[in-house]
Amino acid sequence: MANHEDFNGHCEACSEPVLNDTGPGISYTQEGIQHAYHRHCFKCEQCQTPIKDTSFFMHETKPHCQKCYEDHVLGQCGKCGKGLAGTPITKAGDRKFHPSCFTCSKCNNELQTRYFEKDGQWFCRGCYENQFVPDCSGCGQKILPDAESSKISMVQWQDKTYHQKCFACRDCNQPFNDLKALHHKKELYCQECYFKVIKAMDDAAQTVQTETADR
Repeated sequence: MANHEDFNGHCEACSEPVLNDTGPGISYTQEGIQHAYHRHCFKCEQCQTPIKDTSFFMHETKPHCQKCYEDHVLGQCGKCGKGLAGTPITKAGDRKFHPSCFTCSKCNNELQTRYFEKDGQWFCRGCYENQFVPDCSGCGQKILPDAESSKISMVQWQDKTYHQKCFACRDCNQPFNDLKALHHKKELYCQECYFKVIKAMDDAAQTVQTETADR
């Protein structure tokens, strides 16, 4: 059979020989390997309808008709819901978008190469930082990742957040490098300054007592 002048290979669907005298078959080459089918066996992987024309699309080595390829493989835009055929596609997570539809959830500007995801929404850098990045209770600036290491050095105390360098004594402004601090009336002090404050309070109280006793 392999020497038959009309032999075009064995059909990959039914394994029977594809012969021109039984009707023209379909063949294509993918990655250097020729694939042959009877025309009635050449079906869309998705809807199983015979592909009657030469317009088909391959996905994961399987042929698809144009409609199924556009509907199920390319899919619809995650924002406008329209088809993605014939347009560039932007992928974010497991969703696809027209580039013009992939916009910041806050300011609606089109997102380019860098974006941030939060709870299934996408943001530009500015909106993400304004909405989700905490402010330092010491300097008032945003607590952002270090430019070199990309790590965030942040200290939380009660309901406040600080840059590590801003987590410092109220009086002498020395950072608490060992992260150990003493607090008094919602203020933080190093040990030396703390005892100075306590001593000053004790001295003031003693003075008041002395003045009261002299009256």
